[in-house]
Amino acid sequence: MNDERDDMPSDEPDFLESESQLRDVMPAPKGAVGLKKQSKLDPTSGAWIDRAAVVGLATRRADGVITVAARVAQSDLAAASDAHTIRIVDAEANRIGPALDRSADGSAGAIFLLPGIESTLRANGRLRPLADASALELSVGEAYMHCPKAFVRSGLWTAGATTLADLAPERGPTLGPHARSFLERAPFALLGTCDESGAADLSPRGDPAGFLRVVDERTLLIPDRPGNRIADSLRNVLSHPAAGLLVLVPGLDWTLHVTGEARITRDPAWLESSAVKGRAPSLGIRVRVHEAVLEPAPALAHARIWDPSFRLPRKALSAGELLVDQMESGARFRGTKGRVVDWMLERDARKNLY
Repeated sequence: MNDERDDMPSDEPDFLESESQLRDVMPAPKGAVGLKKQSKLDPTSGAWIDRAAVVGLATRRADGVITVAARVAQSDLAAASDAHTIRIVDAEANRIGPALDRSADGSAGAIFLLPGIESTLRANGRLRPLADASALELSVGEAYMHCPKAFVRSGLWTAGATTLADLAPERGPTLGPHARSFLERAPFALLGTCDESGAADLSPRGDPAGFLRVVDERTLLIPDRPGNRIADSLRNVLSHPAAGLLVLVPGLDWTLHVTGEARITRDPAWLESSAVKGRAPSLGIRVRVHEAVLEPAPALAHARIWDPSFRLPRKALSAGELLVDQMESGARFRGTKGRVVDWMLERDARKNLY
């Protein structure tokens, strides 16, 4: 098997080394975008947490490695105990991916996924296992709503189920043939990073299947698409290169976990192969793979997250109302404002994907 793709250059790309270089390519956001980050949960967040079917968790191990795992719903998966605390069920049967490193510093980034809903809630803070090991407790330091573009681009909840014959488990320091086949069909991943202080963060990434570009058996390229330009993940990579990925394929009860070292490039020779609708990304994240683990995830089957009958209607929850609550506590005409924000989010998500 040829290790290198025909449409990828063989030379190393030019990498960004500073936030000023990043902002030359991606100007910082203006206006009220940054106000959506809150230091606690607002009342609306509880409905999103209560109805989550998947909770992604990025944590930083004691050795500095960033791992991304998940917990999936088999009963009540998560609940907001108060404005600063989220309880996440941690039964063995609902764990996907690496076990929690109890020697780590406790920093974690969480994402709450609701099948059928394209927006998502993100929360960062300190994670600790409860004494009886039945649950995890996240002390929230930051919470905000994430825009729906990653889900719209990926079609995670709307794509038909994928079939992949003869898939077999793999584990090693490179991307084996089964991992590559999985990546060719994968439209969605969760990307874990951490900032210079070690605080972990988790971000959704989505695009047409195969967007996680296999450069060679040790290298992946993740295109960076238009978003809110806060650029948490990119800024984190500049200060701390460790990164982790949890990769999903609709309809497959398998997951691919990748840990490695990330760097950011704006090199057109590396990015042009990730063009969609004639538009190449301005930036990409190159991940040098340290470990790749492809394995069955029985918890996904039990949770039935790929079953269309278990998906929530798109209007079941309002991202607009949550954003209004986060940015304008006690706002008048909350419902009306929320509907306007929902319309703006949907319009932006479909007009400004690339």
